[in-house]
Amino acid sequence: METALAFAMIMLTASLFVSAVVQVIVNVGRYRSCVLVHMLRSLMHGFRAFHRDPDVVDPATGRPAHDALARNEACEMRFVHEVLSDPVLHARSAKLAYSSEPERLALLVEYIDAEDLISIATGASVTADGDGRERLLPGRWVSCGQGGSSATKRYATLDQFSAYVRRWFPTLEGTASQTFKERVRRLTLLVAMMLVILFNFDGFQVLARLHQNGTARAQVAAQADTVMATAGRLGERPSGAPDELPDTTPRELGLEMQQTATLLDEANLGIGWQESWIVKRFCAYRGDVLAPPPTALQLLRDTLFWLAGLAFSCGMLSLGAPFWVTTCSRLIQMRNEVQHRKRQEVAPGVRAASSPLPLPARERAAARPS
Repeated sequence: METALAFAMIMLTASLFVSAVVQVIVNVGRYRSCVLVHMLRSLMHGFRAFHRDPDVVDPATGRPAHDALARNEACEMRFVHEVLSDPVLHARSAKLAYSSEPERLALLVEYIDAEDLISIATGASVTADGDGRERLLPGRWVSCGQGGSSATKRYATLDQFSAYVRRWFPTLEGTASQTFKERVRRLTLLVAMMLVILFNFDGFQVLARLHQNGTARAQVAAQADTVMATAGRLGERPSGAPDELPDTTPRELGLEMQQTATLLDEANLGIGWQESWIVKRFCAYRGDVLAPPPTALQLLRDTLFWLAGLAFSCGMLSLGAPFWVTTCSRLIQMRNEVQHRKRQEVAPGVRAASSPLPLPARERAAARPS
């Protein structure tokens, strides 16, 4: 139990370091914003294709009009930039810096819902000529040309667009969310591989040292509260809990990364190249140290075992910090429950040993010959 808990704490600590690096990359790379831009562009493209726009679908064959892909992209990106540069969206967050460039403003918005999109379209739509009730989307949103007129796009009414958004926005939003999670998983795996190689994080060696060294197990377990608090500050929650974005600045993320790296270093579990046993084996094979040199077959076996340990660490870290938060919480609860039951079992024995014997029993003990 103690070895499993200590190993889970080490993996959680390393996972938090990976999560902090991933979060910095996601923030700098604007991953959420890029996924949102792609989602809105797909929404407008689907709306035009649904109504058989000749600029999107060839009327003769019913297939996509490949000759107008570049013009359609420009048209759809105008729609995306105008929607995401709306002042209402930027007024919700004081952290977003003001800019007059629509392309730059579009990358500052990370979320939009269906009603926001419909409200923005309502404000941008124009009244059709001769019909005071029908409102059309701006021609630049649905026409390939720079000066396209909405009069040639009679399907692009506000009512049609609102109905399409309310019907398909949840599907597109779910697809975009899944795309974002998949990108983060791949990035997490890549960062985990880099961490494992950079710090020589051999999971088999860590597990063996924890099993053999009770002092190291106790030292790691003593940091449980600190690591769990760090996980909370980084926004990591148990598996199945609702996602919550951490409210941390890049400097705070850097401090959290430094703290988690310090915990891994203080554990003294052979993490790093300086204390690596595989390096010592290679040095012994070359005769650089005073140790029995291994044979070529033994060195090959040790190398394969070391590579398996690195692959094991990559697999464990790729599970993500939420998995290890859940695992550590369950192991801590199990440990507390076991300790509580042990105290309950020991308490009756202590009371029975400390209670005085009845008077007849005392007299019989005194009368018994020694």
